[in-house]
Amino acid sequence: MAETLSSNAMNYLVWRYLQEAGFGNAALQLSRCWIRDPDTLPFAKNIDPHTLIRLVQDGMCFDQLQAEASNTEPRYRFGPDHGRPFSARNGNLLTLDKGIPAYELAAESNGAVQEPPPKKSFRRKKPTKTANGAEPRPEPEANGDAMDIEQNGATHVTNSVRAESEPTVSDAESPTITEIAISTLSIGQDALIQTEVIADLTPGTVFIPRPEDFAKIVEHTSWGPLDSAVILAAGKSLLQVHAVNPTISTLDIHLPVNNFDITALCWHSGDEITVSVREQYSNEVGDKMMMDKLIKLTEGGQESHVISSTAGLINTLRWNAERNLLLSISTDGEKGSIKIWKNDSDSIPAWTEFTDTAIFDALWISDSAFVVCGIKLFKIYEVGDSLTAQRTLDTRITWETVKYDAASGIVAVLGIDEQRGYLGILHPNDSMSLQTHEHPDEYPTDLDFRVRTVANTQTNGSSVPSVLLATSSMSGAARIWDANEPFNCVKRLPTTDGTQAFKIAFSPDGSLLAAAGPDAVTIWDVERREVPVASWRAREWTSDKWNPGVDGEFSLGWDPDSSRLSIALGNQIAIITVPR
Repeated sequence: MAETLSSNAMNYLVWRYLQEAGFGNAALQLSRCWIRDPDTLPFAKNIDPHTLIRLVQDGMCFDQLQAEASNTEPRYRFGPDHGRPFSARNGNLLTLDKGIPAYELAAESNGAVQEPPPKKSFRRKKPTKTANGAEPRPEPEANGDAMDIEQNGATHVTNSVRAESEPTVSDAESPTITEIAISTLSIGQDALIQTEVIADLTPGTVFIPRPEDFAKIVEHTSWGPLDSAVILAAGKSLLQVHAVNPTISTLDIHLPVNNFDITALCWHSGDEITVSVREQYSNEVGDKMMMDKLIKLTEGGQESHVISSTAGLINTLRWNAERNLLLSISTDGEKGSIKIWKNDSDSIPAWTEFTDTAIFDALWISDSAFVVCGIKLFKIYEVGDSLTAQRTLDTRITWETVKYDAASGIVAVLGIDEQRGYLGILHPNDSMSLQTHEHPDEYPTDLDFRVRTVANTQTNGSSVPSVLLATSSMSGAARIWDANEPFNCVKRLPTTDGTQAFKIAFSPDGSLLAAAGPDAVTIWDVERREVPVASWRAREWTSDKWNPGVDGEFSLGWDPDSSRLSIALGNQIAIITVPR
């Protein structure tokens, strides 16, 4: 008897197809609405690459054979014209313009399908500018009507939310964007002129050498604290410290584990750091086993000791310097686990708490309180003689990222519900209500508060100072909000070439704002003007230096003195100097 497909099995096949075909963002949205980690389903290990395509093609062949045997017409016919082809991420041919469907590119070139471009291993030529000074988009490539399946059976699963070939909403379907008035920020008279040159930061880029061992994969990057301005790279079988002065020197840090994957990390000081490590090993009968360990490194990584081997799979670590408390967040199935250590010599945490749903992010908001967010979860805990839930706020939204502004006491979160992005604000003036607002740009990705200084403190027309909160999105725009007036958007800032922004961050001194994705970095001085002051483009580099199409986690970070920033994708780490 033939096996029947359950909804979980069908969803999993579609989810795998979306990833293999390059529709990474659609796959992410499906998993958010269905199940957080589809690969944990019991049958997932039995599914080969491209199973959905093979299943459908087998069904088409069966229908054809059945029609021939019964002398009838096939039930499934799509006709000879399947429309203009889209680029396939894992096919032999790719469009160069990330995120723009091939049919739109072909329309721009009067429907003519162009010859394939040179291989990416060569430096791309700068496009010729048109009469109005704009650079034309790269031309499309056809990938044929038939679905290409790789013969080697390799699986391309990406952790990135980047979808290079997803169709964009047409102009006719796009919502009308109301023009935003000049903000209440003190942006100066040059904002009306906007004739200043946008600095090109690309030529001064320094690239950190990639690991020679292909088994080592960078999954996390983090700049050290002010007293140790180095960048840490961590991931699968990898933990390295890179000093950039301006030449690069690299130190491999030894861990007392083998075949490991670092799942979370946090700095304590310039020479102390805690990492969560998942180690894979085989038992005496050859079965593969996993063990999670919490390890503290001291003396600049020269010394290490295991804090705990029972902490579980940790996805977030946060250090409380005021009280020397270490907060860890784990996920056990569908539930979240909170553990707090007050002494790194104790193998058992001082406090433990569980939530009914998974936790995705957490932050200390005082020396004794922290906030956690996750699937329909927003909760504030207080650490005293015991660990207590101070506030539990009702929410239907899955909150994925949380940020806190210490000067104002405002907490901001970014989340999703039914494929819509939401921004949330918890204001101290209304501490029992989480205010929410549907984000105006599709697929919001990140948020960050600006550190308030005497120089950049402004008011919103009264005695109340503005609290600037920036958000990024995959739609090619960043926004600045005044969190003291939810939800007052004071600026909408288009990114360089309209590229997707996965991450956004204010410089530590609060003077600059950077939004970045695999294709470009855009930097604004929000006090002076709404057009960028500087930009960085990946297309100026050959793929051996920076390839925006590789799979992997994307990250953005500023060094402590705000003079450089880093971007990382896969095993690529670029250090970009920002002139002041």
